[in-house]
Amino acid sequence: MPTTVETVRDALVQARRDRSLIETASLPVPESIADGLATQATVGRALDLPEAGWKVGIAEDGTPIAGLMPGPYLASGDVYEGAIGAELRIEIELALRLSRDVPFRPAQPYSRAELLACCDKAYLGIEIVESRLANWHGKVAFPLWLADALGHGGYILGSEIDIKTLDDLSGLGCFISLNGVTIYDQPAVHGNGDPMVPFLAWANRKHDNLGSLSAGQIITTGSLCGGVLSPGKGEVVTKLSPLATIALTLR
Repeated sequence: MPTTVETVRDALVQARRDRSLIETASLPVPESIADGLATQATVGRALDLPEAGWKVGIAEDGTPIAGLMPGPYLASGDVYEGAIGAELRIEIELALRLSRDVPFRPAQPYSRAELLACCDKAYLGIEIVESRLANWHGKVAFPLWLADALGHGGYILGSEIDIKTLDDLSGLGCFISLNGVTIYDQPAVHGNGDPMVPFLAWANRKHDNLGSLSAGQIITTGSLCGGVLSPGKGEVVTKLSPLATIALTLR
């Protein structure tokens, strides 16, 4: 009889290949955050997904978490094609590029300054959250959400910005419009205050069973606007004012 990890892995692999959705209630739930991360790792291996980058975060209990971003990354002006019936959410984020490896070293925690020194560029990024789980919002157990790479759908890598932007978000605003209609317009706010907090937590994680932090990867540090539900498809304009703009088409 298949284990929970095997059952969830097989369902997520099939959903990714078919660009289809899974009824969440049909799946067993991994027992813990560690099991959710382990399941995510098996999905990546089964699909041979490249470790192009990571979305990082912190669970409610303080555990560092991450979701694989396999790429390829889109550019401003590109088209993002969602699965039929999938809910799409838009997140305005700050991303960093690793200029060198960040080895796993739980006995010697990295400092914020040390981790920033491992990065050579910062960017405006837009994450599209598109889970393989149907009707997931507010209804999925967290370990299962982790197994689905925290709902990662795709990533648009925008303009390079000053890396010092991560030190102070004051004066920045998040704007999103769909087909010319504003759907979000609020000051930029990170859930952990400092966008480096989740990245630092992941770099200092106690277990290394998901993947490595390697030179060339893109690390996205979490939303500055929450997850903004797109009420439809069409032309999207996102801004982190006054710094940069990214346009894309949802299809």
